[in-house]
Amino acid sequence: MKLTTAIPTILIALVSLFAINVNAQDTTTFQDFLAQFPAASLPYNFSTEELQSQLQNRTAAKAKRLGWEFYQFLPELERSAQFSSMPVYPEPVAKFETEENIAVLYNIARGLSRGTKTYSISIFDKQGNYIGTHFVAGVNPNALTVATIAENLNADVKEYKLNWANDFSTFGAQDNQVLNIELTESQTLDLVAPGNPDQIEWTNTMNVQQDTTADLAKMK
Repeated sequence: MKLTTAIPTILIALVSLFAINVNAQDTTTFQDFLAQFPAASLPYNFSTEELQSQLQNRTAAKAKRLGWEFYQFLPELERSAQFSSMPVYPEPVAKFETEENIAVLYNIARGLSRGTKTYSISIFDKQGNYIGTHFVAGVNPNALTVATIAENLNADVKEYKLNWANDFSTFGAQDNQVLNIELTESQTLDLVAPGNPDQIEWTNTMNVQQDTTADLAKMK
């Protein structure tokens, strides 16, 4: 008898909790969303040394996660989640403001991984209308991508191959180290345009050897 009485009470509590959560999402404003990101200035630069250290030593501090009620302002998160079966947890990094746009930078964290990073930037107009999202930087055991985001919201992006002392797929990061990084691709992205939040399609492939030869010729 007591169990029969308890079941409706539990259901009522769950419905009430759901209603509260839905109401919280409905009342969340764009300014509330922006308040989750610390203000930063442009140009903004990612460090190859810092990203490499985070991967190799797993030294990245536990970051604050964006509340689920703010996911509505990042429509590309659902698309991003399709690239992995692991849950997606956006971590606010910075916000930037230009004359015409507002941008927010965040790491798309997955699971319990602390070393790997996937940094995306989402662009809005001053009224809060969503424009697009781009992947701009990140690191995993195979590649490291860094960018310098300019004041006009263009990003100079470079991708490097990581050369480990021992094969990472066999030995992992423990007691292993990156011997060097090798520049493989370079591209300039217009961030105020629709983009891809998870990967860069390298349309302007840079021939590193050719560019190096040209630089040497200039020095002669």
